[in-house]
Amino acid sequence: MSALAIDINDAGIAVADATGVLSVEPGFAVVDRGRILTGDEAFALARLRPRQASNRFWNSLSLEPGSAGADLPSAAELAHAQLASIWEKVGHARAEVLLVVPAGYRSEQLGLLLGLAQECGMPVRALVDAAAAAGHRPYPDRQLVYLDAGLYRVTATVLEQGADVAVRAEHALQQSGLVGLMDAFARRIADAFVRATRFNPFRNGETEQALYDRLPTWLDALRTEERLELKLPYGGDDARVTVERDEVLGVAAGFYRGVAQLVAQSREPDRGLVILVSDRLARLPGLVGELARIDDARIEILEKGHAARSALLAAPQTNGADVKLLKRLPWRAAPAQIEAALSRASAPTTVAMALRATHVVHGGTAYRVGVSGIVVGREADAARRTIMVPDNHSGVSRVHAEVTLRDGELKLRDLSRYGTYVNEKKVAGEVVLQPGDVVRVGSPGIELRAVVVEAAE
Repeated sequence: MSALAIDINDAGIAVADATGVLSVEPGFAVVDRGRILTGDEAFALARLRPRQASNRFWNSLSLEPGSAGADLPSAAELAHAQLASIWEKVGHARAEVLLVVPAGYRSEQLGLLLGLAQECGMPVRALVDAAAAAGHRPYPDRQLVYLDAGLYRVTATVLEQGADVAVRAEHALQQSGLVGLMDAFARRIADAFVRATRFNPFRNGETEQALYDRLPTWLDALRTEERLELKLPYGGDDARVTVERDEVLGVAAGFYRGVAQLVAQSREPDRGLVILVSDRLARLPGLVGELARIDDARIEILEKGHAARSALLAAPQTNGADVKLLKRLPWRAAPAQIEAALSRASAPTTVAMALRATHVVHGGTAYRVGVSGIVVGREADAARRTIMVPDNHSGVSRVHAEVTLRDGELKLRDLSRYGTYVNEKKVAGEVVLQPGDVVRVGSPGIELRAVVVEAAE
């Protein structure tokens, strides 16, 4: 008999044992004539029977009526149905089970999850925090952050690196998960079909479901393709449209920026960063590139089912009947070797002299920065040009930051009590802006990009 690990993430519930990943299925449920269908079977019907479908039950795990949606069983009943289905398919003759749980579950939800699993007959050994399971090797002299997403939230978990790995702090984007992003992608693609063919995939459930069935494959192709031909069944034939990568990914800009900001707000100043990115996020076209903009950060992409497989290697044997939540685990691999990043101070002076920034770009306009400088904030400065931040952005001071020209260089000075970010790294005091640097003020905030404009222009 062997152990089994189940990673409870509604964007992809991964099941693994010592041989590898056995299955990954979405946290979906559909009530069909009194039966509860779950996983891929439910996903294939979700757009056809929207009133009988739910994908909220893992996020809102509760016994309360209506917790999974109106006219549906409770979230706990749907979660139990999915656990029972998984156990029936792969759980027989298992000696023990590890439940890998996401950040954000309250103690009562953890207790409810454990009760549901035990009701299915699972011999649960422990609950394991997903971030602790994901942090399998140390990265000396760097901060370590695990980045993951479910259908309704994105989390950045700071991991403490000592003799073992432990969860130190968890930060989240609430109600900003993958389900909303997938809906935005689907609507953008549907609009492209309407403009090109007048065929609207959302006009009936069958074509809407066909769009969502194909969406993961299309997004995967857009990770490398600049242009893609899409087709959907329509009137006994196929409707076809060609979309540009940037056109589709445009709807993700706010989400991607929010994820990068979440990481930036979790990091320690003046310290290199390693971001462990779950496969769920890494599969999104363009997101890893957005994270790569974060200053002095190394991106490590984790394999599908990594947290579940890693938990099997790390969770210690327990004595007695008590099932504990493990947020501290031993390392499972040797320390990573990372070459020191080339600092700006050590960059060749000839490059710095040739590429000194002259302007900042905001809203499509390039502003020349002079000795008097440019102010960014909530209120206009009567003596200087001001770039105003709209009221719908939080974390902005009246006079938030200034960019000035001194000694032939653009210099940014933070004047706020909230902080200013350059390449998603919080600055302390004053920094020199190099061409290509992106300054962010507020949340979600506005961005300014430092650029070089030749004198002739």
